[in-house]
Amino acid sequence: MTRRMHADCRRRVAHCLFLWTVLIASGQTHSSLAAAFEEDQTVRLYERVAPATVFLSTSSVRHNGVPGSSAVGFGAGFILDREGTVLTNAHVVAGASTITATLYDGQRVTAELLGIDPQTDVAVVKLAPVKGQLATVRLGDSNRIKVGQKVLVVGSPFGLGFTLTSGIVSGWGHMRGQGTGMDDGMIQTTAPINPGNSGGPVMNSNGDVIGITTAIIPGAQNIGFAIPINRAKAVLDELKTNGHVARPWLGVTGSFPTDQMLTLFSLPLTKGWLVEQVEEGSPAAEAGLLGGALHIVVEGTPWTLGGDIILSIQDQPVRSPDEFLQVIKTLHIGDKVDVEFLRAGDLHRTVITLRERPIPAVTPQVQTSFPLADTATPVGPRWGWETGSRY
Repeated sequence: MTRRMHADCRRRVAHCLFLWTVLIASGQTHSSLAAAFEEDQTVRLYERVAPATVFLSTSSVRHNGVPGSSAVGFGAGFILDREGTVLTNAHVVAGASTITATLYDGQRVTAELLGIDPQTDVAVVKLAPVKGQLATVRLGDSNRIKVGQKVLVVGSPFGLGFTLTSGIVSGWGHMRGQGTGMDDGMIQTTAPINPGNSGGPVMNSNGDVIGITTAIIPGAQNIGFAIPINRAKAVLDELKTNGHVARPWLGVTGSFPTDQMLTLFSLPLTKGWLVEQVEEGSPAAEAGLLGGALHIVVEGTPWTLGGDIILSIQDQPVRSPDEFLQVIKTLHIGDKVDVEFLRAGDLHRTVITLRERPIPAVTPQVQTSFPLADTATPVGPRWGWETGSRY
């Protein structure tokens, strides 16, 4: 009986070991198949999108007092249609006197600037006729992006050919830099981004373009930003037709003070938008709004104090960036806007008649050698661009 039990035990152990070995082997096979499938999918996506990506090089006149002096810039873009319409960053082509596009097959053609919108950092250029049929991208829906999903970036870093990098969507964030300001979140990604990638496509696992590469944080590891493609789609037709985007204009620059700022400088405790600068000849200037005159720096962030504090617009409170943006998005050129504000502790009201915003100048990204990074800095508690949000 004991021998039978021992024999039975040995058979069961042997059977379990056999099953365990089979399971491990099948698991390894399944893992290998999954890895091979993912690799093949990535290769196919690159082969589909890379031919629709272009390397853009620009030249512009340098205003440094040296006659005939010029500078060069570079970036990427992607082809939207068979006619050669290309989407890229505004800062890639801003101020360019000539634009040259290098296609995936090596063809070099000139390109014409159709429209530029510094506020969204989006520009549209048109390629001169090329030999053969152009490859095109498929635009996706950036509203469906989820943190953690895989993304692929095609570009031409340092002008070294068409490359592919991958990562994930790591979050949504605001950023600031030279220009007028982006009013919504940017796609933050871990995909490696290098100089020359600006304006290139960011795509999802289906090969749909969901963003436009725009910047990295100098000195940071794997922190890059992309413009959500829906933001570009919203201005695309107007850029192609009119060359710019018509927006209502207040003529003020400002920001939201933090609680620390309110306490430190004894500002009014009522939350509102601090007016730092009023543009000369603007609707806000004509309505009597005043900017500040005291320039300070707190923890590396510049502020201008002493200006009016806007409390409400059209009787809607503006105590936070979100509230401010919700109100701003409802305004139109020609509207008469009722504004409530504090000045030296006293409550005031005025009416501002909105005009079309002048087209802002954009400083071109020019260089005679490759820079360390595209210039962009993340926003902390201060909301907006380097000198505050401008409207």
